[in-house]
Amino acid sequence: MKRWIDVIILIILIILILPSLLVLIFSKRSPDAPPPHVNSYHEGDRIEVKESHINYQEPTITLYNHYTKTLESMPMEEYVVGVVAAEMPSAFEMEALKAQAVAARTLAARKLRSKGGSGCTKHKGADVCSQFNHCQAWIPESQQRKNWGDKYEENRKRIQQAVQETRGYIITYEGKPIEVFFYSTSNGKTEDVAEVFSASLPYYKVVESPGEEDAPRYRETFSFTYDEFIRIFRSKYPNSDLSAANLERQIEILSWTDSGRVRDLRVGNTRIKATEFRSLYGLNSTDFTFRFDQGKVYIDTTGYGHGVGMSQIGANAMAREGKDYRDILKHYYTGVEIQILP
Repeated sequence: MKRWIDVIILIILIILILPSLLVLIFSKRSPDAPPPHVNSYHEGDRIEVKESHINYQEPTITLYNHYTKTLESMPMEEYVVGVVAAEMPSAFEMEALKAQAVAARTLAARKLRSKGGSGCTKHKGADVCSQFNHCQAWIPESQQRKNWGDKYEENRKRIQQAVQETRGYIITYEGKPIEVFFYSTSNGKTEDVAEVFSASLPYYKVVESPGEEDAPRYRETFSFTYDEFIRIFRSKYPNSDLSAANLERQIEILSWTDSGRVRDLRVGNTRIKATEFRSLYGLNSTDFTFRFDQGKVYIDTTGYGHGVGMSQIGANAMAREGKDYRDILKHYYTGVEIQILP
């Protein structure tokens, strides 16, 4: 009789415990599975998700789209895809694309009016605009299809991966989004921000940027006849007292920056900043030298862009050397942190 009582008790215990065991067994996720309610990027069977993304509340951004000349609202990450597609070749190394995505997101985060930013100062009601010479470049999906043709799916997938795997991350200094500058190609070093934008920022220092010598526009020469050179200069400085006779003696570089770029020069009787001279003649950079031969002025340039912040070619070179996007960003922006947008 006692044996039957023991059996009945055992059966009751099994009935009570079994449901809890089943819940425990089937509720355990694979270590590779994403947390619930978190978007994930899928590439084959691989899923990459950052646990800290759980705390990321994706903001909506208002863009002035210069293609349609309208304001458009969209999720931040969708916007960043359009920026990376416009700003960096999709064939670049994945870690370089990720660095670009974080830089682009940071620029947008700093301008977000919902986060206390100033928005786009050129277009009322916009956080940012799609013009590279004012906020940063952005292209819609239709333009991506046009640019990439039969490579559209492949290229877009790579950029979506770079954006998703850095989802929500921005560059901060003392807890705030930094003011982001980036450009195409360095001359081997970055430039101090104060030399270009007349404002000192602690996270912009002169740092080495090697591995760019084979870039398409690393070295380029611009040529002007003496008359063309003088006409262009007089369009801005009509009283410059320039003449074609002995023009080479009327042009003198006066000083250089710590990065090896020209700081200022004298043209005729006018002293001019190299940044202004570069703009006037449409030069690639402020790292330039002069040559004079048979009635022509030759200006040899090194690098392409203003030189402040991340060099995109340099970022790609670092990625090829095995550096990840955090290494790249912390190299070009000194003393910063990479954090989730609060």
